[in-house]
Order: sequence, then C-alpha cells, then structure tokens
Amino acid sequence: MANLSNTLWVVKYAPKTIDETILDKEIKKKLKTIVKTKEIPNLGFFGPQGTGKTTTAKALLNDLGVNEEDILFINASDVNSVESVRNRIKPFAESMSSNEELPLRFVLLDEADHLSPQAQAALRSLIEAVYPTARFILTANYPKKIIPALHSRLQVFVLSNPPMKKVLNRIVDIIESEEVIVPEEYEEDLIKLVENYYKDIRKLIQLLQQNTVDVNGEKVFKPVAKENNQNEIFSEYVKLFRKEDVKSLRELIYKEFTDNDIIEFWTLMTNELLENHDKYENVGAGLDNIILYLNEGQKNHEFVANKHLNLLAFTISALLAGAEGLED
Repeated sequence: MANLSNTLWVVKYAPKTIDETILDKEIKKKLKTIVKTKEIPNLGFFGPQGTGKTTTAKALLNDLGVNEEDILFINASDVNSVESVRNRIKPFAESMSSNEELPLRFVLLDEADHLSPQAQAALRSLIEAVYPTARFILTANYPKKIIPALHSRLQVFVLSNPPMKKVLNRIVDIIESEEVIVPEEYEEDLIKLVENYYKDIRKLIQLLQQNTVDVNGEKVFKPVAKENNQNEIFSEYVKLFRKEDVKSLRELIYKEFTDNDIIEFWTLMTNELLENHDKYENVGAGLDNIILYLNEGQKNHEFVANKHLNLLAFTISALLAGAEGLED
C-alpha cells in the first residue's frame, strides 16, 4: 500500500466543480448561472478561514473551462505592493487570451486583504482599464480591510461555515473512498474531531489523514494527535474567559498557545461571540465591549512583535470590569 503521506487528502478531495462544493444553496445557484450565461463580473469571495473561498474560486474557473495559461494565481500575503500590481498583474491582465470560447484572462488574488491600501488603489484602476480582457477574483478573511472603492467593483459572495451534518457527510465519503477502518473504540474520537473542526474543512481533512495510520497494510483511524488538538486549547480559553479567571488565562496563553493558535484565535473568538452571545452579556465589560476590544486586538495583531502579549492585552481589557477575575 502506498504511504499515507504520498497524497494529501485535502488536495485529492478538494471540490473540482461548483456542484461538488458545500456551499449555501443560493450562492451555488448564482455561481452556476454565471457559468451558464458566461456573464462574468469581477468577484469577491469573503468569509472566515476554512470556508472554501479559494476552492470555490478554482471550482468556478474549472466549470467555466478556463485554460490554465489564462489564470494568474497570486497570494497577496506574499505579493502585496504597488510594484507587483504594475509589473506582474498589469501585463498579464492586458494580454489577450487564446481561448476562443472564453477570451478572458483571470487574476485570482488570494488573501487580498493583505494588499496594501496603495496596491488596492492601483488595482481598482487596473480592474476598470482591463475589463475587456480580464476578470479579477479576490478572496479575503477580513473584507473590511478591502478599501470601499475596490470592494464596490466586485460582486461579493460571503461564505459561511457549512452545517456540521454536511461536513460529516463529506468526511464519511472520504473515509469510505479511502477504505479507512474506524474501530468502535475510536468512533467517539472521530465525532469529536468533526465537532471541533467542522468550521474549517481543510484542517479537519488534514487532521483526519494525520490520525489515519497503516496497520498491517490497512488504513485505520487512530487519534494519535489528540493531545495537540488546537480546539481543545481554545475551548479551555473560553471556559476560563467566561469565569473571568485572568490568572489562569495568562498562564494558558504563555504556556500553551502557539503562534498559529493566536493567528486562528481571532476568527474562533469572533464565531464564539456571535454564536453564543447570550453567554457573554455579563462577562467582564459586557458583550459589546468584548467585541470592541476583540476588533482592536485583531487589528493590532499584524503590527505587534509579541503576539502573545497582544492576545493577553485583549483578554485583560475585555475582562477589566470583572473585578473577581483580576484578583490573584
């Protein structure tokens, strides 16, 4: 049997068409209309990490039958300057496609919220100038970082976390396709894995593969990485936050949170507050103040050198009204 690491399941089972995606019914319907009519606007796919923004963009391009040479994929977190727009994107977008059925070139700007305001301004002008020859697709976790003038030139689709049932069905399909054996003693661990990570399908599939091992030539689900479950750390944070236990939170942040945990924290906490808002009305300075401090902490994240200190500053600020939690 081939080594489990030879093929990444997150790549192997990425949707190739719009029909294969786990999208909201209305969004899927609108995208299929674009495919059918070939009336293609500049597009924005916005939403939290792991909701399938880039996958959806690629599936759309595949359904449209776009030639590979007519697609320029750029990760804007690496290429985000005005010079990149002028020297790399502009020449590509101005050149003609050889595809007679769909004579357009496509620029897919992943993580476009990392573009500098100056680069976004240059891109805004370019989008209008090259409309006869090119279309732009932008993805972003934080659409508020997209300047209004650029945002208004896009038809925006806001992607949300799919229902857990749909994600579970997708995971079951992968397990069946890979012929993975799930021992009865680990069934609850598999369910817990889905419950913890269904909002980030990419990570869920990665963890599924990481926890599938070769046993006598058969693929067996065995939760070997349970103790490193990032969601367990966040769950512990939430529990202590609701108790306003600043001392324990301080220790948790510095001893347990990795840099990657902190990167994901802001999205996880936003979702937590939105989904369980009633549980935070009387926590610390109250729900509204927690949201304001969360917004400040998220904005500061990209600029501060000490990410742990920034997370701790948000935590203490948000709980400032909780006098009991501030006592050691």
